[in-house]
Amino acid sequence: MTWTEALPARVPSCRPTGLVLVVLLGLLPAEPSVAQRSVGTTTFGVQVGQPGGVTGKLYRASPIAYDGLFTTDGNDFVSLYVHRLWERPLPDSLVHLYAGPGLLLEGRSLQTTPTPQFGLSAEAGLNFFLKRFEVFLHVTPSLRLYPDQGTRWGGSVGLRYRLH
Repeated sequence: MTWTEALPARVPSCRPTGLVLVVLLGLLPAEPSVAQRSVGTTTFGVQVGQPGGVTGKLYRASPIAYDGLFTTDGNDFVSLYVHRLWERPLPDSLVHLYAGPGLLLEGRSLQTTPTPQFGLSAEAGLNFFLKRFEVFLHVTPSLRLYPDQGTRWGGSVGLRYRLH
């Protein structure tokens, strides 16, 4: 498998279901809260898609946030994405637009001959808070630089719970 090919599905495709979920949740009346995007707000949850896994986000002074994603097949593959994001509210809406650069670290063939991989990635998407939950949808293009070059486009939908 080359890096430009799509990753093998590790979970059943949830793209249509996830998109419908985000749209339906977006139609629900959200209650704005000043603390939702205050410095130190931390959210943790899951995202499905390419890539999918366990995700977290840390809000810093407006408009800065950092997010990370950890994914594994539980056996022979592990991946870590980290992004620095700039977030801006859309006019007259509770929805925010975010985008920013990031790093990608992967390990493949962990059981036989571990192959580290390194690259750059980016993330751009939309999110909103519904009570203590952050609902988001984004695209994640990435460029692998080591050990060889390759590109990949991904997209995910997810839900994070706000801890504080």
